[in-house]
Amino acid sequence: MDPAIRAEQILDEALRLFAERHYSNVTIRDIALASAVNPALIYYYFESKEHLFSRALGHAIDQLNAGYETLRGGAGDARAEIMAWLDIHISIAPTLTRMTKLMADHAASNAGETAASALIARFYEREQALLEDCIGRGVASGVFREIDVNKTARTISLQLDGIFYASTSRGDERIAEDIGDLRWLVGALLDPPSPQ
Repeated sequence: MDPAIRAEQILDEALRLFAERHYSNVTIRDIALASAVNPALIYYYFESKEHLFSRALGHAIDQLNAGYETLRGGAGDARAEIMAWLDIHISIAPTLTRMTKLMADHAASNAGETAASALIARFYEREQALLEDCIGRGVASGVFREIDVNKTARTISLQLDGIFYASTSRGDERIAEDIGDLRWLVGALLDPPSPQ
């Protein structure tokens, strides 16, 4: 098997197992069995379990970012770009559900400053910047009403997190519907009032 494909397969299985069982309960042997490889091969690709955890998290983030770039295309339309950000969360919901679980578990572990915590911080910084850029361009062009760009971007980000955390804690399968509701809410929040 191509080494890049095998590494991706290992990352997918690691992401799944870390999300299902929690990092501390998953062994390299578990990941190797799920990936149908020898445990020693895991160490060929990844320095340690911590490195594998960070890479699995990064793998999910990379899928989100690549999917967004594909969906948004070269539109340049602020509203369409925000909606593409929301839509990609529906398209890869199972991966993002696992990603948010890993983020929550890592935050609860009090692990201090790690490669994973730095990756998580960069993810949220990028998401905030992306949303602020779209909202700011929309306000400047008159597509969106005047609104606090920073607070609105953070609110959208928090709502997305909440949808994924709620899906896990409530055990429901409403991610697509809830993001659809968030799309409506974002439109209601950003779109200028209709002329009377």
